[in-house]
Amino acid sequence: MSTLLKDAIKELLVRHSPSTPPLTEPSLLRLARKLPEGQGDLPGPKNYEEIAVRLKTMLGRGERLTKAQARDGAWCLWGTRVAIAKEPDLLRAFLAQVRALRHKASSRALAFSYLISFQAGGPGFATVADVLRDVTSVMGDPFVGLQRKLRIFDQNEGPRLIGDAAFAERKSPGAVLEENGVLLQQVLAGGYIEPCARQVLQRAAEDKRMAALERLEFIKRIAVKTDTHKLNFPTHKDLVANALLQPYVGREAEKTIKDRTLDLLIALEGLGDPRTKSGNWVGIPAARDVAISWLTEQALRQFLDVVAAVNPNENWPYRRKFWEAMHSRGVISEAWVVLDGHGATEARRRFGSHARFGRFSPGSGSVQAGHAVLLLRIGGGVCAEWSFNGKCRFWVDATRVGAPKLYEPHYGADDLRLGNRYAPVEEITHVRHTGESAWQHKAAKQIHKMSGERFNPREYM
Repeated sequence: MSTLLKDAIKELLVRHSPSTPPLTEPSLLRLARKLPEGQGDLPGPKNYEEIAVRLKTMLGRGERLTKAQARDGAWCLWGTRVAIAKEPDLLRAFLAQVRALRHKASSRALAFSYLISFQAGGPGFATVADVLRDVTSVMGDPFVGLQRKLRIFDQNEGPRLIGDAAFAERKSPGAVLEENGVLLQQVLAGGYIEPCARQVLQRAAEDKRMAALERLEFIKRIAVKTDTHKLNFPTHKDLVANALLQPYVGREAEKTIKDRTLDLLIALEGLGDPRTKSGNWVGIPAARDVAISWLTEQALRQFLDVVAAVNPNENWPYRRKFWEAMHSRGVISEAWVVLDGHGATEARRRFGSHARFGRFSPGSGSVQAGHAVLLLRIGGGVCAEWSFNGKCRFWVDATRVGAPKLYEPHYGADDLRLGNRYAPVEEITHVRHTGESAWQHKAAKQIHKMSGERFNPREYM
């Protein structure tokens, strides 16, 4: 609410109140105090489409605007069908009158319209910014301080300075504006916030010193709508992925951070799992590579950790040792796990509610409670490693019809055992675990054939 309107309310209350002041503050004045500064400068209940048409006619004729018409005209620059800002001659004529009037209300309305509708490089914004700098002193606070400190009416420097301040203080751009006197939610959620947030995300992607958990929470605060999976600005999806993942190119991260980051990214509208929604990640190859690497490791942990939790087995440490060794050597390029209901519940508990994995199709073959399959891309082939006493099976050509495909939502158990029109070339039973005839030697030999890598038994035994 503008200062003038607040003063008018006070005057009315004094004029019509009894001679003895009330003991409690009038409810109307209490309401006035709670309303944000600037609320009275927002558009009122008027037909701005009609106003825009009249304004275009008046400006075209060279007619002079009243202060009220100039104030209303500020809301007809971008948001109406007849958008004055899209016609340079009309915009120049309108702004010349605003500059000449030097009227507080119309100047403030122009400022709020600019901030709410802002679009970097959009029609008329640079021209309007020039006028706003000229009339800043007329508008009063908070604009005088904002222009002096943050150059808010410079369409390039303003967002950069606000974004830099937000990044340095680990705050949202909206919080920076609030601290400097902007309280209107329409502005704090408006178009001007977009380039400010963009600056924050770009800075975060370049900064490798930020603590991992701080990074995760900070990016969520900057980019994601509270309690949703929606981005504040959908066009920021690449920036968000880069801010969360790019600092880890060539660097390791704790498993908890990987899992929480992946859980966030996979849930976000516009991004999702890069293994199944690769089109959403086309423009950010470095971030995608990090995500795929983390997801491959996570799938391996989903298999090893979940099976160990739902079906403890004294032989499982041998499986873990072998497959973790293969992963460390880099022969596993992709991984996907298939779980039953028990495993799915445990996986979501351990890795987040948005963890991705395949499920066994009902009635597609015999599956014990807690059964799981780990599908691995190795060289040009694929491997299906079964839990419990199931076998480890290899197909040398992952592209051939009948070879198991990664990243499917549902799988037939028999298809993963027998193949579909393409039988596995090698089937290994997990007995013995030690000695020269141990199953690990057979599996390592087959993986060597598929990947070209040679292994020392001490790596995997």
